[in-house]
Amino acid sequence: MTSRSRPVTTDRFRTMLDRMVKTARLNGETILSLKEDPTATGQALTVLAIAGLSLGVGFTTSIGLEARYVLLGAIFGAILSIVLGFVWLSLTFLIGTRIFEVTSDYWSLARPMFFATSPGLAFLFMSIPVWVVSDIARAVGVVWIAISTVFAVRAALGFDTQRSLLTFILVALIVIISYGLVSSI
Repeated sequence: MTSRSRPVTTDRFRTMLDRMVKTARLNGETILSLKEDPTATGQALTVLAIAGLSLGVGFTTSIGLEARYVLLGAIFGAILSIVLGFVWLSLTFLIGTRIFEVTSDYWSLARPMFFATSPGLAFLFMSIPVWVVSDIARAVGVVWIAISTVFAVRAALGFDTQRSLLTFILVALIVIISYGLVSSI
């Protein structure tokens, strides 16, 4: 007996993968459709968690930890990714709506920004036990996510490239300074 919910689940998964690929390719139409589709919120959170999970797995395997620590690294990476994703989103939302006075809905910005972490799957290549590959994978993942985020903010808030880049830089500075202050305590 075949379950009726299986094709729907498969379709949702395919839709999410399609959106991940298109967002990673900086497809503006996909980013705008995510902004307008409230049903994509769960998928966006899933993508954010997958990116963090990929970082956790990639990092823990690159430093040669045992399997149980890789699992813990994956869980920690997913949690950290979600927390940092919401911090980054909130700061971007505040800068966009308060400084640049754009009218936007929080979740309309969240969906494209969370899908912008799709290139985080590149962090899995950090698992390859060649230090050059690990370093390249980490750099490619970080830069690709940064570029994808700038494009997501640009499309979701209707910014030009300069405002989107300035917003990214301001948020990055706030996060780096905050991290420095917290770690010095």
